[in-house]
Amino acid sequence: MGRETIELRKTEGGPRPDARIIDAEFTEFRGPRSTFWGKIKAGLQALLWAAAIGFLIPPALVLLQRAGDLLRPF
Repeated sequence: MGRETIELRKTEGGPRPDARIIDAEFTEFRGPRSTFWGKIKAGLQALLWAAAIGFLIPPALVLLQRAGDLLRPF
């Protein structure tokens, strides 16, 4: 079944007699962070990433300092 493009535009008064009326039911999707356990999981994941980044910054600074020491004579 192919997609058919329907242009929507606002008209004065009611719909025309030959107009196609779109009727749809919508349900609201609640993401995984909307539950209590989802919030706990998201918080722990954020803490894990913060710890990983925090532990990686000092070795990266040491590597940059050593590279600077190697390039200093040039």
